[in-house]
Amino acid sequence: MKASKLAIMSALVAVAGLTVCKKPDVDVSESKKSSNELSAVVVFAVGDSSIKHADNTLEKAQLGTALKAGDHVVTGDNGKVDVQFPDGSNIRISPKSVIDFSKLSQNNEGTSQTEIALVSGKVFAKVNKAKKDDNFTVVTPTAIAGVRGTSFIVESESGQPSKVKVVDGSVAFSNRAPALEKLSAEEINGNADLKKLQESLSNSEVILEKNQESKQSVKALELAKIDSVQSLDFEKLNKTAEKEKPVVETAKLTKAEEQEIKTIVSVDKQTAEKIAQLSESAQTDKLEEIKKKEIDSQRAELSKVVAKQQEDEKKKFEASLAAEPKDFKSKKDIINYYERIEKIVLVDGKSVIGAIINQENGQLIVHTENGIKKIDMDNVEEVIYDLHSKTKF
Repeated sequence: MKASKLAIMSALVAVAGLTVCKKPDVDVSESKKSSNELSAVVVFAVGDSSIKHADNTLEKAQLGTALKAGDHVVTGDNGKVDVQFPDGSNIRISPKSVIDFSKLSQNNEGTSQTEIALVSGKVFAKVNKAKKDDNFTVVTPTAIAGVRGTSFIVESESGQPSKVKVVDGSVAFSNRAPALEKLSAEEINGNADLKKLQESLSNSEVILEKNQESKQSVKALELAKIDSVQSLDFEKLNKTAEKEKPVVETAKLTKAEEQEIKTIVSVDKQTAEKIAQLSESAQTDKLEEIKKKEIDSQRAELSKVVAKQQEDEKKKFEASLAAEPKDFKSKKDIINYYERIEKIVLVDGKSVIGAIINQENGQLIVHTENGIKKIDMDNVEEVIYDLHSKTKF
């Protein structure tokens, strides 16, 4: 597979309220006239996840599975799938998520178009910098996320505002009215009301930088519920679009979210090609049993390689929690990040409250609001877990 630059535009339009996310129309015949179809590849998969291809064939999500425009991925309760694109960009599809691969192509000028529809659930993205005209977007039933060389998280649940957290880079975020997307530029420009509504939506855009997050207001969901531009109260919609500008806040990343984004690994080009080739070979119906076992064995070995890379990244991340601790101002800050807090009762009757992040060399490593504390296990009388569920902070 020839490595090509996939990248991103910086437009993130968020809105929620639709209970159904339609897969964006993909005109394969038209696409082939002006562009070359690309493939992404599954580089890691755990748990129960499935793929329905554009030709309606079903397949288990596993290392080497190729993904093209029109393919549909569903992760189970314990399923997780990592997908790598030709330029080394990656996404991680979280458990209980539904994803459609809407666009995945490159035109004759070398410009890439990638669009992933997050029907529901959560996706983590690590996208490489690319050419200015390249386009990489994550679309929710109510939002579009597009970036230039960044790490970000998009979350969408039916009837709820879409959420975006930027770990690195920047993302544009604004309200969206899906009905407008069904119209041509000529139709919009020829109608003063439609043109004004489009301008109002554009003016609601905010830019999210590193360590910032946003989600749209509940009121702005009204814009996402529009399925027709006939008989609309344009004055009301314009006011909503202008007033309900998404609020930019400091990102409240949890430890789990930060760990997910940091443990997504990119495999080198040679390994990615080998993974894809194994998958192609395994799809032949007339494979001899011996050959099939050989392919399965190679696939298992490559899975171990990727899993080890992820485990190494996890260890680095966990080590950084104590080596470069975050500055927490309160116990509530600790709970927000670790999603838990413990009380360590000492033999002398004193106690330490914080999140236990490790246990090594006979010591508990505890992250408190006063920094990292190391407590000898011999001095520990009792540990009260899940203190946040027993005490109000």
